[in-house]
This record gives sequence, C-alpha cells and structure tokens, in this order.
Amino acid sequence: MKKKTKSTRLDDVLLYISLFGKYICTIFVRIFALIGNKLLGLLKFLWNKSNTIRKNLIIKLKYLLIIIASPFLKIFRALQRAGKDISENMRKYGFGSAILNTFRHFGKFMFGKSGVAVTIFNVIAPIFCVLFSINVISYALSLDYDVRLTVNGKLVGYVENEQVFYDADKILKERINYLGSDENIRISPEFSIELLDSDAHSKLLTKYQVADKILEYSDVKVEYAYGFYLNGTFMGAVSDNTDVSATLDGILDKYKSIYPHADISFKDNLEYSTGGLYLSGSIIDSNWLISQLTSVKSKAGYYIVEEDDTQELLCDKLGLSVAQLELLNPGFKNMTLNPGDKIKTRDEIPFLSVNVTVTENYDTEIPYSTEYYSESTLYSGVSRVTTEGVNGVTNLTAKVTYVNNIETNRKVISSYIVSNPVTERIAQGTKPTPETYSPEDAGYGKFIWPTDGGYVSEYTHWDGGYAGHLGIDIVAYYGAPIYAGASGTVTKAGEDYWGYGKYVIIDHGNGYQTVYAHCSALYVTAGQKVTQGEFIAALGETGMATGPHVHFEVRQGSTKLNPVDYLEHVYKK
Repeated sequence: MKKKTKSTRLDDVLLYISLFGKYICTIFVRIFALIGNKLLGLLKFLWNKSNTIRKNLIIKLKYLLIIIASPFLKIFRALQRAGKDISENMRKYGFGSAILNTFRHFGKFMFGKSGVAVTIFNVIAPIFCVLFSINVISYALSLDYDVRLTVNGKLVGYVENEQVFYDADKILKERINYLGSDENIRISPEFSIELLDSDAHSKLLTKYQVADKILEYSDVKVEYAYGFYLNGTFMGAVSDNTDVSATLDGILDKYKSIYPHADISFKDNLEYSTGGLYLSGSIIDSNWLISQLTSVKSKAGYYIVEEDDTQELLCDKLGLSVAQLELLNPGFKNMTLNPGDKIKTRDEIPFLSVNVTVTENYDTEIPYSTEYYSESTLYSGVSRVTTEGVNGVTNLTAKVTYVNNIETNRKVISSYIVSNPVTERIAQGTKPTPETYSPEDAGYGKFIWPTDGGYVSEYTHWDGGYAGHLGIDIVAYYGAPIYAGASGTVTKAGEDYWGYGKYVIIDHGNGYQTVYAHCSALYVTAGQKVTQGEFIAALGETGMATGPHVHFEVRQGSTKLNPVDYLEHVYKK
C-alpha cells in the first residue's frame, strides 16, 4: 500500500472542509427558499382576500375624481360649444355678428346659471359664513362676564363668581360667632351676570372685601381691626397688631440666635396681618392675646432618681429610649445617678410650637461581616480571631426637623462611604484532639493563645510592665473562654480572694507550668488531664483585678518566665 504524504493528508482535510461548507450552504438555501415560498403564499392569499376591498376603493377613487373634475369638464364643454357657435355665426352672418355672439357667450360663461362667478360664489359663501361664525364666537368668548352682587337691596360690587360671596359669608360667621356673640346680620344676596370692560374686570372684589362691605352696610357696630387666625380658626381681632407681630417675631428670634443656620417657623398656621371690618364685640385686648400666645400648654416633667436606679432601669420605668433621655438631659449616657437627682422626662410645651429644621452632618457605622475558615494547626473545637473586624464609616448629611427639642422628621440628602468595613476572620480548628496529653506539646514557643480574642494590656516588668509583674494581662470580653495553652494535668483549680481570684494551674509534665488567674468561672478540677486548646475557665475580674482580663504565667519549676517568649503568637493592641 502506498503511504500518504503530508501534502496528501492536507488536501484531504481541505476537501472535507469544502464538502462540509457546501452541505451547510445547501441547508441555508433550502431554509430561505422555504421561508420565501411561505411568504409568497401569504401575500398571494392576502391579495386574493382583499379583492373586494380593492374594487370598492377603486370605485371610490373614480367617484372622487369625477366630483373633482366635474366643474372643469363643464367649463371645457361650454367653451367648446361657444367656440363652435361663434364659428358657425361668423360663417353665416359675418364678422360683426360673430363679435356680438362672443360677448353674449362670455356673459353667459361668467354670470350664467352655471357660470364661473356663480360657481365661485357657491364655494366661497359657505366658507365665509363659517369663518364669520368662528370670529363671532371667539369675540363672545373674549368678553369679560362677571357677577353683579347685591345684598339686602344694596350693590356690593362685582365678583368673579358666586363662590366669592359664600366664602365671604363664612368669614362673617367666624367674626360674628366669636366669644358667643349674639349679633344677627340678615343677608339676602342677589346675583346677575353683566358684561364688564377690562378695567372694571381687574377691580373685582375679594372675599375679604365683600365681607367688609356687608358689615359696612349692616346695622351692627363694626370697627377696623386685624383678625388673628390660628390654624384657620378666628381667635379675635385687635385694633393694632404691632405688639402682636413683634412678640411673634421675638419668639422666632430666640430660636434663630440658638440655631443661626436653621430654618425657623411656627408649627401652627398663623394669620394676623390682614386688616378689615370686625364686629365691635370681637375686638380683644392685644395684651391678653400676647399672654395667651406666650403661655405654655404643659410644664416640664421630672423624675426623682431612687436608690439602685441605672440608665437602663430608668428607660424601662419611664418608657423612653436612651436617645430621648439624652436629648432631654445632655450627658445622660455617662451620667452618675445619685438618689434625689432630677431627670427631665418631658420638655415644657409652649402654646405656639416652633419648627427647627437644621442640616446635620454625622458618621454612622457600617457593621462588619464575619468569615469563618478551617485551620488545621488548631485543635477541633478551638477558634481564633486572625483578623479583627472593623466597622466601616458612612458620612451622612440630613435635614432634621425638631419641634420642642423632639425630632419629628429626618431626611437624608447625601451620603458617602468614609471607610469600608474590614471583615473579621475567625479560624476554626480541624486538628483531631489527642486522647491523652503529651509533655512534648509544651515548651519554648509551643503554647497557644489562651483566650478567645483579646490583646495584651500589661506586659511583664521585663518588657516594661509595672514592677513585680511576672505574667501578662490579656484583656477580652467578660466570660470569654480560656483555653489550656498546652496539654497537661491540672494541679490547682481554686480561688485566692486577695490575689489571683479564681485561677487554674496546669503542669505540662516537662518542667513547665502555666497559670490562668482572675477567672469568673472554673470548668476543670485538680488532677484532671486536659489537652491543648481545651476549655478550662471563663475570663473575669476576680481577686485583685480592675476590669475583665486573664493573668497568664509560664513557670519552670519555681522560676517565672516571660510568657511572650513561649506563646506561638502574641496579639497586641
């Protein structure tokens, strides 16, 4: 058999590729041909089905063309007949007769029954009528029609609509009924529509002016004064509102001096600047009104601190949060509570409350997340914080509204992240726990960190600690688990009330011992064998301790060693 060369194999590959391409192209051609046939069939079907529609459309178009062309055909035929008649007349009667016949045909062509002038008039006249009607309607709509108001037979004036009178009537009733007035004004309105010029239309009466005129025309005694309205309710009228206005401005100015960059306004809606006619019985003394506006609805409330009261207990007793009490009593969070102290429970509530809206910029924390991972160098059941979690910080800018020093609304208007949180990483041991301890587990650099998290707060005197301090103090949270630094036998598990407090001593069998002092609870007993990383006690502050921590020592016989040299890792602050 003849052996194929490299060139022959390449030719075979190219042949297969070309055959495959041809096959693919054939498939696409057939697909497109099938789609084309289907589309063609659909178009043919639609064409056949629309035959009736097409015929009707053609008939309509022909009819429309006939209508459009009809006038022109009439003119063309008339011109043909006139030309033929003029030629015939000239042949029979001469040139003069032909001229006269031409003028006769021209007159008929222009002014005859179907003449050009008549046809144009028949077309233009309806269009002109429509335009004239539109113009008349537009002119009528542009005119100012207003309501002529007459009360009890006397002309009051012109108003925009009848509702203006009814609003004025409501204002009158508020003025009359104040302080139980028994005044009775008979009001009998009459309305009529009248056309006014633009100047008169611009002088239409308002509801307040209508109320004043009705009072003026009535038989009751009225005076010019300034009505005072609180949230739409009429409280009375004063002859001079200067002192009232100055008092209200003074209330706002006090807040503006405290919050110079805040938006200050009354919570209630006050109206006191509009003057008008009021019943004499509705006039009140401005000093009385000022005393009401500057009075208080309720006085401030206080709680007297009792024995054993704490911040948390006060919150439960009063039903208030720490934030609310902090707002009422600045420094409340860190305040030392002594029996007899007064704690404010509510602010004084003035008759007129004031809205204070300030722009506040502050930081909030972004809680960090916790990530756990397996660590083969730690015994099973033992965990270590390898990366301390750190909360992130977000800076916020918010519009905050306070009413009587109580926050009522907070709207964040911008924010940005100052720092991202750092994920806390905790190693979880997977190393199998030995059934028996081994002295070889203890020794130089072999002791594990003895508690859950924390850091060294006080070193030995060799490393700068206070004189006579022969161990290290490790600060962590109260009740944190304490682990055996290495395997061994518990030789002591008890309490020293004056020094170590509750403590544990483990002998590791190779001349080393470790001490764990100031525990809050012990979970082993003397003579018990423990393995490295075993939970032996809980961190506390018993004995001579200030704050929760564990005092950790490493001993060799009676000699105390520096624990830093014997720990596999030391966590610093």
